[in-house]
Amino acid sequence: MRHALRVVLSVTCLLAPLHAHGGQYKGPNDAGGGSGSGGGNSAPPTNPLGGAAPGPGSPGTGTMSGGGRTDSPRTGSPRGQGSQTSAPVYADAYENWEFWWEANKDSFLDLKSRLVGAASTGGPSMITGKGRPPGDAATRRPTAETIEGRVVPMLETLIRTSGETDILDSAIVALARAGDPSSRGDVVPLAIGLLAHKELSVQSAATLALGIGRRPEAVPTLQALMAGSAEGRRLMGGSSVPSLVRAFAALSLGLLDDAGSVPRLLEMLDSTKDTERDLKVAAITALGLMTPRDDAFRWLLGHLQDRKLDALIASHVPIALGRLGNPEAVAPLLATFTARDTDALVRQSAAIALGQLGGLGQQSVVDALVACIREGRDQQTRHFCFISLAQIAARDGSSDGAAPGERLAPLVKLFCDEIARPSRADHRSWAALAAAILGRADEPSRAAFQPRLIEAWEREKEPSFRSADALALGLLRVASMGAPLLQDYRTSGDADHRGYTALALGFLGHREAAELLRAQCAQRTQVPSYRLQVATALGLMGDTEAVAVLVTALQDAETLGVSSAVARALGLIGDGTAIDPLHALALAADKAPIARAFAAVALGRLCEMSALPWNARLAANNNYRARVPALDEVLDIQ
Repeated sequence: MRHALRVVLSVTCLLAPLHAHGGQYKGPNDAGGGSGSGGGNSAPPTNPLGGAAPGPGSPGTGTMSGGGRTDSPRTGSPRGQGSQTSAPVYADAYENWEFWWEANKDSFLDLKSRLVGAASTGGPSMITGKGRPPGDAATRRPTAETIEGRVVPMLETLIRTSGETDILDSAIVALARAGDPSSRGDVVPLAIGLLAHKELSVQSAATLALGIGRRPEAVPTLQALMAGSAEGRRLMGGSSVPSLVRAFAALSLGLLDDAGSVPRLLEMLDSTKDTERDLKVAAITALGLMTPRDDAFRWLLGHLQDRKLDALIASHVPIALGRLGNPEAVAPLLATFTARDTDALVRQSAAIALGQLGGLGQQSVVDALVACIREGRDQQTRHFCFISLAQIAARDGSSDGAAPGERLAPLVKLFCDEIARPSRADHRSWAALAAAILGRADEPSRAAFQPRLIEAWEREKEPSFRSADALALGLLRVASMGAPLLQDYRTSGDADHRGYTALALGFLGHREAAELLRAQCAQRTQVPSYRLQVATALGLMGDTEAVAVLVTALQDAETLGVSSAVARALGLIGDGTAIDPLHALALAADKAPIARAFAAVALGRLCEMSALPWNARLAANNNYRARVPALDEVLDIQ
């Protein structure tokens, strides 16, 4: 098998060569384990921020032999738990804030809506439930006419005529994303035709495309693939349906939101052994993506505290409940969260779900999350509690009649205290993020957080913590920090910190930094992941010259890492002026197939009509400690 979904998996390329199944979405050794696997004693992962992460990183040392990985994770001293306040900090430990940011950043960035002007500000944030302020840029997003008239026909031509695996798996996913579902041409018959391809990467991409394309006529095919039935085997050219394809089919049914598929998903969950983790996790995830149905909701509630269910699989149940949005789940989720014998991964997921469903008027929920921050032994759970409390407060779901300031005051004080005088050293970055989430939704809270964050940033020496403070200041639009942050960007020797500081400058719209950032983005010697951060910052500023710089970089790219980072950046920015050069590159027979494939990748994301990428809701508010290969690959698709 060649590199499964190797081109569309952007995170793979940013810090390392492409690997089988899309590569290096790796976490600590304990991640993805069974009972009790979510604790803080973990070795740093191979790739700290999933590859989408914009850390400086260096090219991975893993090599390919016969389609498999031969490298192994780096090791390091374990991190402490409990009351320890001076535990060593690893830039690549799952407990660090960077992992959460990389999974949840899309709704904060929301770059495409920055191109549409005040008349179209995008939907509500999946993080806080609040929309961002209107932008003032003239619309530069691709028009429906351009997508339907030029991009869709070109992608269809590539799929019909290319024999290159790289191009096929990139183009079919790009076609599924481009434009409105009703205008996605022949995506269903083309995807079905690719299911019998000899390469798993093409089969997998075609299966996902059937869900991403959101065409109801794909349902019978997906049901057959998920079941691995005789019809599914026929579609695969007579071969058995690979487990990854079955999992992707289940997930695609969730993306399609086909109500008639819910009984099929539930039946499959009940009849499938826990050893088939990918399939069961994908099906549970699919239930959480669909319009709520009572049978799905009751199944999830019934398995929330099922001690017979594999702990890793069970940890995806609270996440699905949180996405369904039914407040009836709050009480059982709270019971699961506070039970002494709850598995660590499940408790982490329950904390995340409570952040999606709880309200300030539910004092028992707030008290439990606060108590965990103060007394909890599991580091990751404490961190998730910070985010959940901020989300609850930002949503202001209380109905107790108290003034907003009275309801928010205890949490504002908690976050301020943990920023200024953290009870544990690792809390200060998570408190900064929590302050940013709440402060963006509530102006009085923002005013309270601003001086604490500035003071914390000024005194902080550790790059990761300082980066969190900088990013929080940017998210809160503290305009007075533009010049100090730019000076810090110029003088810092830490590439990770410079990347996040660039993002902060982007959120601030500090145009004085644009020329310097543009020059950095144009330099071929820059690490691809850092280049992506800088390009994203330029997109946040609405820099009209960034697209030309990135297109030139893609045309001249000599490595997969550069190609992936640049393609992702072009897609993130969403500027329609990139269509012509990307269109030409995708069709250029004299260019390397991998370069043409990445042009297709960029076009797919660029022409996605929704403000956020199709898989953003899968990445947001998920427990990235509860890893299975199928979700790893889906979350890694750029």
